[in-house]
Amino acid sequence: MVEPTLQTLGLGLASAAKIIQALNKLVSGDARAQVAALYDVILAAQTSAMEANLKQSAMIDRIRELEEEVTRIKAWERQKQRYKLHTPWAGIAVYALKNSMSEGEPAHWICTHCYEDGRRSILQFGHRKESVRGGYICPSCDTMMEVPFRGPTADIPYAPD
Repeated sequence: MVEPTLQTLGLGLASAAKIIQALNKLVSGDARAQVAALYDVILAAQTSAMEANLKQSAMIDRIRELEEEVTRIKAWERQKQRYKLHTPWAGIAVYALKNSMSEGEPAHWICTHCYEDGRRSILQFGHRKESVRGGYICPSCDTMMEVPFRGPTADIPYAPD
């Protein structure tokens, strides 16, 4: 809505400048001084119009960023509903995929730390040099949930609904 007005203002100012140039050739010194003052006014108006255009562009960019953020948050809220906090064994908490929300995905666990940060990171079984038993490791934040036995669990269950 603001942009067409600024364009119209710019075209009007350009036309005024051409008219002033033509008049400047026809008039006396006093008139030329007034024309110079008018040029200053036109220049100030053009500067103001350009500043308004820059502000409008910045606002459009910010609106786009905020819309993308809202879309990302809504998508994460939908994703969060698919998981439930689960304790597979004492002292360990994970988010487990709900069976009713699996949409064909196999059962898996995601990292509680990453979940709280607004991202899904599926835990993978692995070993670290310092751990004899191994455990489930988050590939994003490197959190390890050590298992109380050797080897991965045979079956990762879905979270109860």
